[in-house]
Amino acid sequence: MTPAAVRHDDLVADRLTLLRGTGIVAIGYAVGASVQSAWIYSELVPEWGQVDLWRRLVANGVGVLALVVGLGVLGAHRVQGPVLLTVRLLAAALLMGVLRVAVQVGLGVHAADDTRSLLAETVTGAFIAFVSAGIGVWALVSRRRMRVATRAAERQAVSVELALQALEVEEIRVRRQVAEGLHGTVQQRLLLIDARLAKVEEQVDDAAPGVAQDIAWARAELAASREQDVRQMSRLLYPERLEMGLVPAVRALLGRLPTSIATRLEVGEELRTLDDPSQVGLTVAERLLAVRVVEEAVSNALKNGPPALVEVGLDLVGDELRIVVSNDGNPYVTPAAPDPASGTARLDQRLQLVGGALRVVGRHPTGARLEASLRLGAVPDEP
Repeated sequence: MTPAAVRHDDLVADRLTLLRGTGIVAIGYAVGASVQSAWIYSELVPEWGQVDLWRRLVANGVGVLALVVGLGVLGAHRVQGPVLLTVRLLAAALLMGVLRVAVQVGLGVHAADDTRSLLAETVTGAFIAFVSAGIGVWALVSRRRMRVATRAAERQAVSVELALQALEVEEIRVRRQVAEGLHGTVQQRLLLIDARLAKVEEQVDDAAPGVAQDIAWARAELAASREQDVRQMSRLLYPERLEMGLVPAVRALLGRLPTSIATRLEVGEELRTLDDPSQVGLTVAERLLAVRVVEEAVSNALKNGPPALVEVGLDLVGDELRIVVSNDGNPYVTPAAPDPASGTARLDQRLQLVGGALRVVGRHPTGARLEASLRLGAVPDEP
């Protein structure tokens, strides 16, 4: 929507608020004054009782209509300054007072030569009209303030969302870059060091057996560090097979579990179609967050007692990705006070930022079940 269109909509809404508020209050005054004149004052001033109630209502109704039309024609809703606004309200109020008295004379409510009554009716009508218009202006100002506050809150929310998206994009970029560096540059350097140590080991094997043993130990440590530490750190930063899709990444994660733990992965058909890397489906950021949820559930299962079975369910419900990870390990004990620094709590906060949720419940008779939801389209991807 263009700024001009927004401005036009605001003016239309402001005019409606002013005229509606003024008209409602003025109608209340008009009906009350008519009933008061016909039923109450007729007991004190007998000649007033000769005027029908409908004539007073018509005269006051015309006056209210004149006030509302006058405010609309004068464009009181467009005015920002208090002085000019007051002048326009007075003009519209005076118009109502004069026109109301003219209709009263025409309908025989007052005689044309009754100057005192006509003057009193004009002043009273104009005063009531001014008060009604003032209440309408109050409603208008209140609406403008609410509109400004609402739009400020919307801008702030958009700013926060854009900042979050920028952080997400930067996090994925850094994770991928560091993971590729570990997997490529660091691994290559360790391989070169190992090759050099192998040559040295061949040269000193017969001359210095003790040194050869130390070199062999160093090579074994390098190999273990390269295979476990570097590779594991790379996977933690950027899960294996993530570029191929969520399902391959989760399969790779479950494949690293000990062979003594059985695993089962169930994937809904809609998610399989959406997760096709050849199609525009899940973003890398969405896959990464989903894999982190499965990793956290599997890690908790291993820490709380080695399970015999870990089951992972991935499905698509509407625009939400549902993740369920259950195990048959030790009984789950709900903590008395959740630890905000735990991985599960941090994941829950991260999911809430994108309209998701996470919870952990116990299974019967033993084990735990993690349930998470992720609203698709809320997690930004790399540009």
